[in-house]
Amino acid sequence: MLLRFPPSISPVDDPTFLTAGQTIFAKLKIESKPGKRTVFLTEHTLIFVISGVKLLHFADQTISVTPDSVFLLKKGIYVMAEYIEEGMNFEAVMLFLSESIFQSFLLNAQPQPANEHKAPCVVFPANRLMHDFKGQLRQYFNHPLIDYRQLIPLKQLEILTLLFSSGYRQEMTAFIQHAVSKDPLDMRAIVAAHILQPISVAELARLCNRSLASFKRDFKKQYESSPRVYINWQRLMHARMLLKSTNKRISDIAIDCAFESTSYFTRAFKREFGVTPQAIRAVIAIE
Repeated sequence: MLLRFPPSISPVDDPTFLTAGQTIFAKLKIESKPGKRTVFLTEHTLIFVISGVKLLHFADQTISVTPDSVFLLKKGIYVMAEYIEEGMNFEAVMLFLSESIFQSFLLNAQPQPANEHKAPCVVFPANRLMHDFKGQLRQYFNHPLIDYRQLIPLKQLEILTLLFSSGYRQEMTAFIQHAVSKDPLDMRAIVAAHILQPISVAELARLCNRSLASFKRDFKKQYESSPRVYINWQRLMHARMLLKSTNKRISDIAIDCAFESTSYFTRAFKREFGVTPQAIRAVIAIE
């Protein structure tokens, strides 16, 4: 199951979210048991760990984030877990940062030239001012306000300014510039990284910092195909490879290739290749 933060619809009467209308600004995460989950961050996100340790798993490394760090993540899909000491809870605050906030900040921050930075995250040591910011942000969940629409954008700019002014000017500039990039090469990398994930074309467009219409237009230029046709083809080709080279169940292959159900996968597979996944397996068994 893919958990989305922030969710597309503002939760009603959920005290772990700071919202104004349909805009979700922050999330308080409290866990009493360790767990590993796949999370889709639909906005760029700052994570402030209050207690416990946040673990972010990549193919080649695992990054640990403690209460002495500030963790900045680009929107995207990540495998996360928590380390929790016995008798304690894991607690963290997630502050969501829109593309418009990043762009507004860059306009006024007088950024320095920065090296290219394409890593999906960056971890900063937290100083006293950042700890104070984290403590104040946490208090908003205990003492909710009537309206956050004027306050939270100021708080978002405040923490970006603190990071920018604490010796991380080049790192912040590089991170933000890449986070708001509309470079076609970046789009190709994002499509390749997420093509087997269960997300919609509209969500993929947002990851590429484009409207749905501009994404479809740019996608057509890059791939000479519509997003839906190209993505379905790539998923079906990967599924056929798995059918031939692994013993995975067909239902598991459908999930691995981001099909919403086994029946839909079977229909799409037969429409494309003229045979069902079961028929492919039967031929392999005979051989």
